[in-house]
Amino acid sequence: MKRDEITKIGIEVAKFLREKKDLSDIAKIIATHEDDVTRKIDKESEEYIFELMRKTGYKFKFISEEAGTVEDSGYEYKAIIDPIDGSTNFVSGIPWSSVSIAVYRSDENNLLQSVTGVITNIFTMDTFSYDEKYSYINDKVVQNIRKPEKTLILAYFSRSKFETVKEFLSQVKDYKLRSLGSASLDMVLVCMGKATMFFDIRGKLRNVDIAASSNFCNRLGINPYDKKLESINSSLEKVSTLSEVIVSLDQNLSSYLSSALKKV
Repeated sequence: MKRDEITKIGIEVAKFLREKKDLSDIAKIIATHEDDVTRKIDKESEEYIFELMRKTGYKFKFISEEAGTVEDSGYEYKAIIDPIDGSTNFVSGIPWSSVSIAVYRSDENNLLQSVTGVITNIFTMDTFSYDEKYSYINDKVVQNIRKPEKTLILAYFSRSKFETVKEFLSQVKDYKLRSLGSASLDMVLVCMGKATMFFDIRGKLRNVDIAASSNFCNRLGINPYDKKLESINSSLEKVSTLSEVIVSLDQNLSSYLSSALKKV
């Protein structure tokens, strides 16, 4: 599958969602799974993605946040999908949510070896895509990423991790801390040089949330790590969670957080 094909799908789905964003019933909860919910708009987005991807003529094994695993007979590709990353933001009118799709060859088992994918900001329609060599913003190759002058950390942690984060931040000077609500877009911000670091240590982040953004960053030489500072990996057969994901333009910050996590 080619990058331009998946990019077009990301744009089409984002347009579809923009047309729906002011409807009164989009936040209706239609199912629950583990500690999350499926809203009506999540399911509609997922079904539209499946429809558009099947129209390309390829056959897929879909691993998606709402449906789980859905397999076409004789599939050529796996597609790791988050129909709306940041759905709470979306239904609340907060302009920070995306459509996230990562495509893999049928025999691939490495999260960071997607052949192509896209993250589309639903509100701005900006696209962040990649192929096997490069990353692109609105179809232009991304080059010369620089660390921002001021330290901006995008952080997600549970109450049980408060002391860990406190220990980590005690070693950081002059920082700002934010939680924006869309992991894929947050990671892209770091890998564009707009933020310094992203981490999620809640043990709740799923492969569908960050498959595409992880590959976008990987093409720029910025790998997402676990607490051991080893490249993350995850199942490409089903929806699965990751204990922690760390993306940073500052190696010292990664080391500080890794050390704090190991103390627990």
